[in-house]
Amino acid sequence: MNLFLRFSSSLARVLILPFVVLILVLSLLVGLLSYMAGTHAVMEVAQQMLERTTERVAVTVEQHVAGAAAVLEAAFPRGLTATSDFNDELDVLRARFWIATSLHPDLDNYVYYGNRRGDFVGLFRSAPTAGELRVKRAADNFRSAYSCDSIAGVLGMPKIDNTSFDPRQRPWYGAAEHSDRDTWSDIYINYWDKDLVATRVRRVLAEDGTFEGVVATDISLRALNDFVKGMHVSAHGMVFIMEANGQLLASSADDNVFVMQHGQMARLSADHSSAPVIRIAYAALQKRIAEEQNIGGTSNFMFKDNDGAQIYASYSWIRDDAGLAWLTVVAVPRSDLLQTLDANARWTVVIVVVAIALALLLGLSIVHWVVRDVRRLSRAATRLGKGQMNVSLKITRRDEIGQLARNFMAMQSELNTDKLTGVTSRAALLRYLDAAVHRRDRRQAEKFAQFTVMFLDLNRFKAINDTLGHEYGDLALIEVGQRLRTIMRDDDLVARFGGDEFVLVFWGIADADFADKLRGKIEQVLAPHLLCLQGLVDGKHMTVGASIGVAFYPQDGKDAETLIKLADQGMYLHKAAGRTPAETA
Repeated sequence: MNLFLRFSSSLARVLILPFVVLILVLSLLVGLLSYMAGTHAVMEVAQQMLERTTERVAVTVEQHVAGAAAVLEAAFPRGLTATSDFNDELDVLRARFWIATSLHPDLDNYVYYGNRRGDFVGLFRSAPTAGELRVKRAADNFRSAYSCDSIAGVLGMPKIDNTSFDPRQRPWYGAAEHSDRDTWSDIYINYWDKDLVATRVRRVLAEDGTFEGVVATDISLRALNDFVKGMHVSAHGMVFIMEANGQLLASSADDNVFVMQHGQMARLSADHSSAPVIRIAYAALQKRIAEEQNIGGTSNFMFKDNDGAQIYASYSWIRDDAGLAWLTVVAVPRSDLLQTLDANARWTVVIVVVAIALALLLGLSIVHWVVRDVRRLSRAATRLGKGQMNVSLKITRRDEIGQLARNFMAMQSELNTDKLTGVTSRAALLRYLDAAVHRRDRRQAEKFAQFTVMFLDLNRFKAINDTLGHEYGDLALIEVGQRLRTIMRDDDLVARFGGDEFVLVFWGIADADFADKLRGKIEQVLAPHLLCLQGLVDGKHMTVGASIGVAFYPQDGKDAETLIKLADQGMYLHKAAGRTPAETA
């Protein structure tokens, strides 16, 4: 409350508000410009980061699939024909397949071949010295698996897979049967480990140039999915790889396959992802995919989520000579990109609030220090205007306010003091008496409950003026004033009322005996020769006397005018009675 009262003064508002507003405006302006510049810089860096991340994923995917061509070439070199019965060359196929699966054992570790009769042979490498030769002859409905540990190692006892299997019914076979170049089959869930696989295939011809079979190599997408899951682009950012139709190959939020109600495995599409960012990103990409399917490179785009928040994204096509067409997408919410900047903005607001609070506290402290003495001056001026002529100001500061206080005290002294004699002026006397009879200050009620007013008119003063002139008359008045002061107490008043008239006020006493004693003291103090006139008249010493009238408050009157009037009348009576001291030569 006290703080509010201090601030409510107009001077406080004038001194503080402009600086508070200035701090606020400058802070907001600097903060806004910094935030805009920071946002622009962050978004530029963020877009470059998105592009680099997308390109990094694309390069990884390309490396993941690039080895498949070499594996096929090693397994079945172009131009190499196949016999209708591979039993004659089973050992040769096994040797070539072992060499092929040794090229990229972490990715391309399964090579196989199926012919138009329904025969099948494949080599799966689980380790550098561990493999499994899988064989199906056309006459059988099942495959047999033989373990082996080297390119020409002894085959182990067969394991029979009772599941009906015909290579000619598999997606990879149909993809290559009518293609004269390497191609990719539709992505499917493989039989053995239920993983999503991409298969690169090549048709193999017979010696007469007719179609004989298909050689293929699988690329498991599990490693690709693990790689994407391990990426961290931001707190809520997403990375995913998909086909043009929206089927997911890898996702940082989901597995690329899921189990349906009946236990069957199925692929996950982007529009059914558990991550809203992926679903919305795919929806935003559909039109772009249709328009830019034949365009390479990396592109940026922006979309909004269901809450209207902006999400920045980048995508890149992955293509090869076998018809591969995949998309890598990186999507990051704007809030993630600007997280640090937004945090700095919030801290800027906090700092601005603290700065304003400190400015207010400091300003109020300074204003209190300034206004405190200004208020003292204001109250002193008010009291002076109401007649309290002895206002005291204890202001010792050396600044402009201190100078103002000193000027005020000088003005008060000038208003209170008779310019010639240095005693209290007539105007100040009347104000003092008016304040005393009205007793505005209750703390001084006892002091002003009664007092004595004595009106003095100097005798023989006219002779001094006529003889020596007004200059020496003024000197005589000054000396009389000084002598009268010697019989006064500290709080009592000696005032020059006009000409050669003086008024004495004695506070707290209104008694006739006291007044008689004062008459004697006054006559005694005025009796000696005037030192200021000594030697000016040959052989004579000049003195003055005084006719004195007395009035008592409150017995004789209850206002200043009445008291002065009665004392003046008493003075004339005293003068007429001839009680003044005899003039000496």
